[in-house]
Amino acid sequence: MSIKFVDKIILMIPPKILGRMLWKVPRPVIDWKKHASFQYIVRYVYKNSSFYRRKFDEYKIDPRKVKNPSDLGDFYTIPQDIVDHAEEFLCRKPQIVFESSGTTGRNKRVYMRQDELYNIGKYNAAGLFLGGVKADDRLVNAFDFSMWIPGMITQKGLEEAGLFGMAAGKVEPIEVYKRIPVYNFNIIMGEPTWLIKLTEIAEKKGSYPLKMIIGSAEAMPDAARPWMESVWQGAQVRMVYGSVESAGTIAFEPFSVCNGYHIDETNFLVEVTDAGEDGYGEVIFTTLGRMTMPLIRYRNRDISKIIEEKCTCGLPYRKLAKIRGRADELVVASGGNLYPLMFEEILKDVEGILSDWQIIFKLRDIKEIMVVNLEPQEGCSKEEIQKKVFFNMQSRYPDLWKNYSLGIFEIEFAYHAPHSLRSDKRKLLRLVDKRHK
Repeated sequence: MSIKFVDKIILMIPPKILGRMLWKVPRPVIDWKKHASFQYIVRYVYKNSSFYRRKFDEYKIDPRKVKNPSDLGDFYTIPQDIVDHAEEFLCRKPQIVFESSGTTGRNKRVYMRQDELYNIGKYNAAGLFLGGVKADDRLVNAFDFSMWIPGMITQKGLEEAGLFGMAAGKVEPIEVYKRIPVYNFNIIMGEPTWLIKLTEIAEKKGSYPLKMIIGSAEAMPDAARPWMESVWQGAQVRMVYGSVESAGTIAFEPFSVCNGYHIDETNFLVEVTDAGEDGYGEVIFTTLGRMTMPLIRYRNRDISKIIEEKCTCGLPYRKLAKIRGRADELVVASGGNLYPLMFEEILKDVEGILSDWQIIFKLRDIKEIMVVNLEPQEGCSKEEIQKKVFFNMQSRYPDLWKNYSLGIFEIEFAYHAPHSLRSDKRKLLRLVDKRHK
């Protein structure tokens, strides 16, 4: 029986039934399907993608002999490959494209076809039912639709599940708050910083008895969970792990007892490379179901580890530990992907400051704070500096400004003596994330 025939059969199963079936899949079956899909996709990309064909030949890889990821040796794909060669990855004509910011500020592109969006929606719907969503629940999808993928694939999941919902997008949280009692919404989905702002509004104006809050795209502060559950009168807070490049949910947290993310091993083969003694290393994933732009052993720069032990919740799928950090300079904060080049653009023509600067991200209780550390010149106006910084942020990075305007995070300025930020001759780390340490 071919693996593609198995995939077609699985996708014929209604999402609610598929969600229940995931509990009962024997571990050997999971492993068989995962490795059979991996072998198929390796042969498929060599035949159809100019990028993979060139790279496999360069690494002297015979796709017919590849059985496991280790057979690919030290071959990986990296974010820069997508930046530089996106269309060379293509194995068939695309119908839609999504973008994600890269660490250099150049956009990564992810191409898909409508049948892949349908498939992603089917599995997302199964995951919702597996995690306790019921047919009569009412959901708000507040993920961003602006060229990014979270809003779209979440909406596909709601559609495939046949659930009542609103495609709100990343609007001001007050707009969603006002509509909760109008439509009797009981499940809210969005980015953690946005959800925190929504909860702050509810704490001041009065809350409603939500059933569930589902977050993704960035880390949720540990202290935020019990606070959000309390404000929303017992709502369960769940997290989902994915990325624009994965074009779907790599792993999810169906229950609060999981203390980590269950990996969707039907659609992803996940590895960890360069692991330390504690098992933590860089996350690598291979897409097993995407046919337009498959990614083979993609290093996504997140740091985590794989948990092999069976979870107390009973699901047979392996888990990914909570993300510990990033292997590059990109910081996922303030409602988006932030990188050094962004702040270089914001600060480059601000008069009255020296060339050294540093951005620190921290938490005050659960509130995210962006601290802009600068070295002002003698006699300059700090008020004018801040005014110019805000102007540049608004005009050059409107998405970041939008998140600030929504109150998703706060900005503070800290001023230092000339040449004090760089205490020695070493490279100054531009972005420092102190939120979850």
